[in-house]
Amino acid sequence: MLIADIMALIVPPVTQLLRRAQSGDGTLQPQPMFPTIIAIRNDRVVAAVSSPRMAATLSCAQTLAVGLDTQALVLAAEAGISGSRALAYSVMTRERQAKFVLQQVHDEGADVQFSTPIDGGEPPDPTIFTALAQAVGQPPMDVTTVLRKDKGGTFGDRAFLTPEHGRVVVDAGTIKTLQERVDQIGGQALYVARSPEAAKLALEAGLPRRCLLGD
Repeated sequence: MLIADIMALIVPPVTQLLRRAQSGDGTLQPQPMFPTIIAIRNDRVVAAVSSPRMAATLSCAQTLAVGLDTQALVLAAEAGISGSRALAYSVMTRERQAKFVLQQVHDEGADVQFSTPIDGGEPPDPTIFTALAQAVGQPPMDVTTVLRKDKGGTFGDRAFLTPEHGRVVVDAGTIKTLQERVDQIGGQALYVARSPEAAKLALEAGLPRRCLLGD
């Protein structure tokens, strides 16, 4: 997957996160956008974890990579560049292709505008790329070994779920684990189900409803 394609996927949701933080989401005082790590799989955003602490957010990288079998991980955070606000994106693909990208943020009264993302050159904190590279280098969980809880119905007599259903169950467990990890510091883990059927199965597998985006 090309870095340009990854950026096209993640820039819209990240800029929306910053807008929501800037507006206080309609109920709270404006605040900085939390550092957010985004997982991409099958050419779409599948999950994101935000927390007020960079170290806590970054610590979710390996769990995301292993549990979700990600194509790429992106760490997005607010940054100060030459006295101006910007969004900084640290992109790492499964093939260990890395890119540091900057996007300037312009405050225009109550509105926020964003420039076109550009190459950010050398990252100011290389430890972020080190952590992301270590995460994507780990083997993913095997979704073909998820045991069924039921013994009949549409799955027949098979002991294990199909890989498609096992994938959703592993996804649900991964996001639940991450939500428990960041919950006490005000963080949030989110899961983007690929279909209403997958969303229903994820909830049945224990995904907290607050972590589900979409139906």
